[in-house]
Amino acid sequence: MDIQDVNALILVYSIIVISLGISLYCDKKGYNVDVRKIVHIGVGNFALVWWMFSQQWIMLAFFSVPFAVLLFFAMLKDNIVSKSKLGDLSQNKGHRTGLFFYVISINIAIIFFFDHWTAASIGMMAMTYGDGMGSVIGKRFGKHKTFNGKSLEGSIGVFVSTFVMTVVIVTLFGYMISCGFYPTGNVDASVPVWVLGIVAGLVASVAEMFSPGELDNLIIPFTVTVSMILLGL
Repeated sequence: MDIQDVNALILVYSIIVISLGISLYCDKKGYNVDVRKIVHIGVGNFALVWWMFSQQWIMLAFFSVPFAVLLFFAMLKDNIVSKSKLGDLSQNKGHRTGLFFYVISINIAIIFFFDHWTAASIGMMAMTYGDGMGSVIGKRFGKHKTFNGKSLEGSIGVFVSTFVMTVVIVTLFGYMISCGFYPTGNVDASVPVWVLGIVAGLVASVAEMFSPGELDNLIIPFTVTVSMILLGL
């Protein structure tokens, strides 16, 4: 492990702590916000920095596997983690398995898509920003129901958020490549970035619409990631 890995761990855990802190603060103050979605979206910012890790095992051993173990105990009952605020967040503010599947998808991405970091990052953004914003928009403005209790407005939110974050990821990673900070990355897809955004947005919105609520955190990121790989990332 070198200094870049240490810096990556500091950044990733800072993102997690800040996201959890903001959600707990909003919950304590009684703000009318979905505190679970604050975590869902906020933690997703790890995809902006996980390229810094030099090897898979470092991410697995010091980031994603410990996070998965923590959330596994959080969704169970009668243990120190499940009785904490994290347990309350996991069990009582959405699908019980949702956050656990969220981090399982991160582990799978690290294991199977290490050579397709840009594609995997877009998949993670579709799961976090796309699905998260779709839920927020759907609950606030959703009037036209489609499938599985989802709304057209929420699906549009998934599409727009995923499109925007796809452009952000490709542009940011492209800039880092030009500066020599992302030497193993690839942003040279077979189509322009706006087409990547449209495809990612459509795949994410359709996957979110038809996925059972407890499984969307697994289905969305991998359908989007695979579609991005097929387009050259």
